[in-house]
Amino acid sequence: MIPGTLCDGRVFARQQRQLRGLADIRCIDLHGMQPGRKHEGVTAWVRQLLRTLPDKFSLVGFSLGGICALEILRSAPERVERLAMVASNAQAASRKGQRNSRRLGKLWKRHDAGAGAIVQGNLPRYFHHPSDRRRHASLILDMARRTPTPAALAQFAWAGSRPEGLSVLSDFKGPVLLVSGAKDRLCPRPWQQAMARACPHARWLDLERTGHFVSLEASSALSESLKQWLDA
Repeated sequence: MIPGTLCDGRVFARQQRQLRGLADIRCIDLHGMQPGRKHEGVTAWVRQLLRTLPDKFSLVGFSLGGICALEILRSAPERVERLAMVASNAQAASRKGQRNSRRLGKLWKRHDAGAGAIVQGNLPRYFHHPSDRRRHASLILDMARRTPTPAALAQFAWAGSRPEGLSVLSDFKGPVLLVSGAKDRLCPRPWQQAMARACPHARWLDLERTGHFVSLEASSALSESLKQWLDA
């Protein structure tokens, strides 16, 4: 399981509990990411990660974690058995995304409370229901605050420079699960449709009245879909 930007394994805490006993579940730590020229930082992170994983494994990626999962798949397609993309996308970085990544990096470095500024500015887009926003805001903020600065900057840079992953997804023949929130403002429906078109054998679950943080807003629905995906 690979968390998203400024997140850690706690974003998958409910899925870990609900899938216990069905698989050897590991949450990948993004805190080891380091900035580098072009994609060097992420490439080095992927190489190091692959040395620690079993010969065969399945990947669940949330948001930026899904983009990282595609990079792992690009590097070692023969080792990946299944792929699940949760509130994620396979688009190449756009110019708008590049500008936003630079803005986040500057905001992080300019403010002593950069994590708080970024989280507070994005909370309205993270969750569909205000009640979910209030319930999970402290977790989102704590995960961001615990992210080391080099890892945060590396994550922003990767989001703003990532290559397209639709061709990687199209070439993958293993079971693929796409889970999205119908009210997700960060990874909207057209991006999910693009992945579904690129990978026609994928199962796509679009959850109504759900925003970006699917693992928190619709934890049981996500866990049930992952159970079916593990049985595929």
